Amino acid sequence: MSVIDWLAMALLWGAAISRVRPAMHSVQQQMLWGAFTGLALSRVVTAAPVVAWMDATTHTELATLLRHLTGLASATFLLVYVETITREPRAWRARRIWIGAAATMATLTLMFLVRGGRIYWVDGAHAPVETAWQGRVYLLVFDAWLMACLAAAGVMFASFARNAPPLLRVGLLLSTIGMAAGVMNRAEVMAVNVAHLINPETTWHENDVYGKFTLLACIIGITAGTSIPAWRAGAARVREMRTLRRLRPLWEALIAVYPDVALGMPGTLKTRRVRRVLEIRDAMLKLTSVAEAPHSSDPGEVADWVRRSIDAARAGQEGGEPAGEIPGPDFGRDVERETQWLLAVAEAFGRPGVRRAVSRAS
Repeated sequence: MSVIDWLAMALLWGAAISRVRPAMHSVQQQMLWGAFTGLALSRVVTAAPVVAWMDATTHTELATLLRHLTGLASATFLLVYVETITREPRAWRARRIWIGAAATMATLTLMFLVRGGRIYWVDGAHAPVETAWQGRVYLLVFDAWLMACLAAAGVMFASFARNAPPLLRVGLLLSTIGMAAGVMNRAEVMAVNVAHLINPETTWHENDVYGKFTLLACIIGITAGTSIPAWRAGAARVREMRTLRRLRPLWEALIAVYPDVALGMPGTLKTRRVRRVLEIRDAMLKLTSVAEAPHSSDPGEVADWVRRSIDAARAGQEGGEPAGEIPGPDFGRDVERETQWLLAVAEAFGRPGVRRAVSRAS
């Protein structure tokens, strides 16, 4: 294997391994993990020692078939991934993609079996004779589906990039470049095969340097481009975890007084964060039955009111009906703004003086 082949394999396996854990969290990440794993496996069965061992063991070109099938699976996973992140999900679209991929793979496998386990290597790819026309037709079927997947994914990436945030736009554009390089790589192979089918006497052959350059550009573009959305998703996950941790002291103090407001439903980090905001606000509403809510929206004053109200509730002060007005500004159903305000309240509530006062009351 050349240096380019080793570099390509390292990039692909690194990308696949880095997505093993995130793959458990969403369909999109599962598709992305499948795309990189399939492409990495296709590079493994391209390695000369692996090919030589499989050819000698099976007396067929099974390594080549596996390389093509894993490559097609990778492209299909990638297309479904792009479909789910750039357009409104439609089950019938994903189903149509998988049906097309299954039909293509079945056709290639059938052609492989009909030819007795031969594709094109024995005919000419590694021998001084011309590749048989059956092998070139086989490659046309393979390239047609592969190019369709890459072209469709590239178009969707480019279309979505126009309205994406700056950093995500960079990732989408890099992915688009990678898709374009992949199409260019296979377009040359397809053109050569068509030329030989039309005129078997032609001397036109694939350019090895061009093929390796476009393949590496495809792998780097897709790896780098899809890593940016993955990094953004990871950064968002860290932010949600930090927000939950910062809200915890205020939330725990309120839940200790009103445990019935805890919804206790599982969900994603974002769902848990929104649920925690709702639980805090619900508990604050209940506190208005003990003490009148402050008219100020200052986080420090609200935190002090929460502390005093919790003290009163724990002391057994009987309350009436909730006042129906929760302290704080009108957020207009903007959960993000409400979360930021509650973080300020939680920070004020968690100051040492407030903590000691609540601790003494308990």
